[in-house]
Amino acid sequence: MQPRRTPVHVLTGFLGSGKTTLLRHLLGDPSLRDTAVVINEFGEVGLDHLLVREVNEDVVLLPSGCLCCVLRDDLISTLSDLHRARAVGEIPPFSRIVVETTGLADPMPILQAILSDKQLARLARLGEVVTTVDAVSGHATIDRYQEAVRQIAAANCLVLTKTDAVDDAQADAAAGQLRAMNPTARLLRSRQGAFPAAADLFRDDGDERVLPAAAAFVAQGVDPHGAHDTIGTFAVTLEKPVDLDAIIEWLELLLASRGDNVLRVKGYVAATGHDRPLVIQGVQRVLYRPEPLVVPVDDPYVSRLVFITQGLTQSAVELSLRSFLGLDASAR
Repeated sequence: MQPRRTPVHVLTGFLGSGKTTLLRHLLGDPSLRDTAVVINEFGEVGLDHLLVREVNEDVVLLPSGCLCCVLRDDLISTLSDLHRARAVGEIPPFSRIVVETTGLADPMPILQAILSDKQLARLARLGEVVTTVDAVSGHATIDRYQEAVRQIAAANCLVLTKTDAVDDAQADAAAGQLRAMNPTARLLRSRQGAFPAAADLFRDDGDERVLPAAAAFVAQGVDPHGAHDTIGTFAVTLEKPVDLDAIIEWLELLLASRGDNVLRVKGYVAATGHDRPLVIQGVQRVLYRPEPLVVPVDDPYVSRLVFITQGLTQSAVELSLRSFLGLDASAR
């Protein structure tokens, strides 16, 4: 009898759309306990694995780059290695794999790689393609970034996130836009404390498929590499604890004045008066409430912020931050 092939579910969505928050919630579901997770992040410094590791230790953080292009071969190798390690007992058994892409990924090459690799096809099959879309800034993101459009087109399940941050009319308008862009996909809504169930997202009963809308985008032959040329990522490290109110004030000023250029800021801050680092996250002009970081880091007295920007340099951002906090700029 042919062994059951492992479904590989793809979780995608633009920067800040809530993928990692959703994944953290889902991995706490007992029904997903036998799940292997592969996480990719844009840039040299990965943080998402810290945010999910407290509920699932089997996290594979791929090297720097974009999963849809630079790491396409590494993804296949990683998926094959997971199956090999499972077969020889190096890791616990798993029934499914969830691949969380970078927020800048064009998912089409990822789906093509999973579907076309002959060696992998004996072990795994494409499962669900789940795309998160932010109800707050999703419309502007769709207008600005082709990657966001392609992520929506690739989905057979769309999750409209952060619906508690907008009124009903705005949420309905966002949902209507998504239905118009991909009418064949299931559409679910998500809000803090009311996330979709794992069974509604990662169905294990499907066969390989690329939806007609996604296939049409693949046929256009849009180069997935060129869109990243003006986007950069860098990390800022602060060597000693800082005042939390001050760093939040600086971030609010940065996002208010240059929010269009700051696609994402994410990291953790060692704040004076707090016994553990605090997670900081911001998307364009929105800064979210800090939360304690559950997983221990190498140095709890050091802060580390990762910026994904368009048209902003690390030197300008870091100099501004250090000047605002009264830190020595030469310590960089």
